[in-house]
Amino acid sequence: MRRSTISLLAILCFGCTTIAQTSYEAATDERSLAVQKADTGITLTIKKDLLASDVKGTGGLDVFCRNGVVVLAGVVEAGSQAGTEAVRIARRVEGVKRVETYFLNNQPSKVKDFTIKEKIKAKLIGDGDLKAGQVDMAVVAGHVVLVGVVNQQAKVDKIVAHARATDGVVTVKSFLQIMGQ
Repeated sequence: MRRSTISLLAILCFGCTTIAQTSYEAATDERSLAVQKADTGITLTIKKDLLASDVKGTGGLDVFCRNGVVVLAGVVEAGSQAGTEAVRIARRVEGVKRVETYFLNNQPSKVKDFTIKEKIKAKLIGDGDLKAGQVDMAVVAGHVVLVGVVNQQAKVDKIVAHARATDGVVTVKSFLQIMGQ
């Protein structure tokens, strides 16, 4: 009985946290709710199609969409058709305006990349001028890919600076957009 009560409380807490986080991100996003919904639909469609693809390596790619601009990032092994197939899949989804890519041919340590990502997130959360939900990122072999929408160039500069100043970062590629441009 006690174990099931604890499990139920854990599920409820996780659900509340997830709902609160999603609500916070939606409320602090520079895009309208309609654009957020459209971008989410595009992202989910692309992810589903990448997972369903017969081409090896497409299912592990990160997919981000902001204002109809899709960013595909991750590992595409040398000689693989995964990158080409991923771009083809993304371009055929309704609402996609442009597809950008950042592919590397290997990822020596997912643990190191996860650690880098968490350190960058902590810096962004700790910066009072930035909103945590404004930036998504992928980290592959120390290469950081930033995707999001902010309201001014100064915020883009701060986000990129935080990422570059993080131990273990090799390069930073920004696909950050300024709202209205």
